[in-house]
Amino acid sequence: MVGAYVLAIAVSGIAVYSLRDSQRAQVISGLEDALQDNVAAWEDELLGGLAEFMDVAARDSDRPALRQNGMRRRAAPWFNSLYLWTPPQALPSLPDEVQAVFLFPSPPILEDGDLMRSRMCLRTAGILRSDKALNPVFVARAYVLGCRREVLTVRLLASNQAAYLLSSHGLYTQALEALEAAGLPDDLSLVQATAESIPPRSIMATRAQRADILSKLGQVDEALVLWERLGLEIAELDAPNAAPLIPHIRWPILHELRQHQRDDAVRRVEVAQGRAERRVAAYRELSSRVATQAPPSNMSEPAKFSYDQYSDPPFLLYYGWVDDTGVALQLEQAGLIGDFLSSKGVTRLRRWLTITDTSGELVAGVRRGGDIILNVQFSQTLSHLRIGLREGAVDNRLARMRDGWLTPLIVVALAALLGLSALIVQIRASRQQTALLGRQREFTTRVTHELKTPLAGIRIMAENIELGAFRGKEQRIDMARRIVNETDRLTARVDEVLAASRRRSIPDPESFDPEEPLLECIDQWGPRLENADVQLHADLHPTDEVMGDMNAIRDAVSCLLDNALKYRRTDRDDSQVWLELKQEGNKVLIDVYDNGLGVPADKRSTIFHRFVRVEGPNRGLAGGYGLGLAQVHQIAKIHGGSVRCVEGVNGGARFELRLPVTP
Repeated sequence: MVGAYVLAIAVSGIAVYSLRDSQRAQVISGLEDALQDNVAAWEDELLGGLAEFMDVAARDSDRPALRQNGMRRRAAPWFNSLYLWTPPQALPSLPDEVQAVFLFPSPPILEDGDLMRSRMCLRTAGILRSDKALNPVFVARAYVLGCRREVLTVRLLASNQAAYLLSSHGLYTQALEALEAAGLPDDLSLVQATAESIPPRSIMATRAQRADILSKLGQVDEALVLWERLGLEIAELDAPNAAPLIPHIRWPILHELRQHQRDDAVRRVEVAQGRAERRVAAYRELSSRVATQAPPSNMSEPAKFSYDQYSDPPFLLYYGWVDDTGVALQLEQAGLIGDFLSSKGVTRLRRWLTITDTSGELVAGVRRGGDIILNVQFSQTLSHLRIGLREGAVDNRLARMRDGWLTPLIVVALAALLGLSALIVQIRASRQQTALLGRQREFTTRVTHELKTPLAGIRIMAENIELGAFRGKEQRIDMARRIVNETDRLTARVDEVLAASRRRSIPDPESFDPEEPLLECIDQWGPRLENADVQLHADLHPTDEVMGDMNAIRDAVSCLLDNALKYRRTDRDDSQVWLELKQEGNKVLIDVYDNGLGVPADKRSTIFHRFVRVEGPNRGLAGGYGLGLAQVHQIAKIHGGSVRCVEGVNGGARFELRLPVTP
């Protein structure tokens, strides 16, 4: 019957593989169609959203472009910046040239040099500063107090000059106070400052100097937080204001962060810096080429994409006209790819998709999954990229198709295997039952022998007393003592059998120091081992307490010491037993090991079963029923621990008892 099942499986397998080539071609064609449909759906949805945003940005006067720009940048990781401009017009001074007027972003906000030179407070403090004999604190106070009623830009310049002067003389605390005197709000970002027509360079200079002074005062962590914040704020500025400040990100901001090994902060600032640099490059492209073009005669002409193929990654522009306003959206390639890979319908294939550029270089996606078997192009958006599907997708689809062919065959095969498994389990159970019955018979014979011997001795001594064979008082007392000893021996054997028949439990577990039951075992077994010329070594280290039954642990260790005594080597005079207590992590370890007869490797796992004893030379005289180690295993189990047997010293046995500490 099993042979017939195997033959049926083989025939079905051959039939499935004979159809593999035709199925593979169908699967590849179907995957290509599905991928093209998903690309088209994603592009349509993206372009629809971009067109809507462009229309709102050009028409909605209630939401300024700066606000719309910030909202969109926070909402979509693939959005970088918005640009608005008017149609190009001839310049009066140069009628042969045309220039577009940008509605957003506005021209850079620069410091008014004439204003600065005209402020009497700055001029007065500058004259005092030229006198090297004057105290720098006095000159710094002239800057700060003299300009305290000026506008913020003047106050910032005055405070910066004062702080620089004080810092150059090592007066860092006073320099920090001079900066704070300018009254610059701590929560005023560079983007907010530009909205209020405050030059961002002035704020950047103040915060950079503050971070430098904090470092010199030993407040390094606070300074590094300020450096990172400053780098991220510079990278958030629009292109005209960001362009002159981006070099300050490279130095000193990134320099300071790298010097103090703030790798996470470096990565965040570098990512933001890349976005800002692409924003500046796109703005220059718009200013020099796109915005200088006349609007199309047909305003319904759709917007189009433009990208810089030489930068890595390139900046992407999507631009067009809404009425008489030019609108451009700068997009992030990595964000768009991530949005595409997480779009509905594509996620199923994502683990096999690879995005490459025109030169075949990997841009995103996976490197594994077999060779690329088909390519699909972005037709409307990222036309410089290719979407490759790896062979793993085909294999996965074929496997799912084969499942339909093989399901009935697998059911039959499983039924056969289950039947065979049931037969094997039955044979194994029968063998285990036979072995168990054999061990029980051996146990019964051994117990019978152990019980008959003291009973026979008691009967003989009692009959002699009854017959008056011992007339002297001392003889009768000696016989009575022997009867008592034999009775105790018999009681001990009966108690041992009864203990093995009961399942150990801990009705009232308590937390206790495991050293206590071990000390009791040393007191009990030390003299016995010494009388048998066996040397006991105890090495007890302090440990945490364990939860359970202290008497049960004492019984388990006593059983292990008893075995060490029973199975010592009688042919040597250096018999030794070691008892160790230590802690490893959340486990308490109790080790009992010796240099005695040991336990064969193939028996070290079975000796913890009931009625199992290791027979052999010098072992049969040791006594016992094969119950002691079973009790040790049960005690360890009810305490949530374990016990195992490994190699001891010079062929002896080592028993390792592991118990969890009290939670």
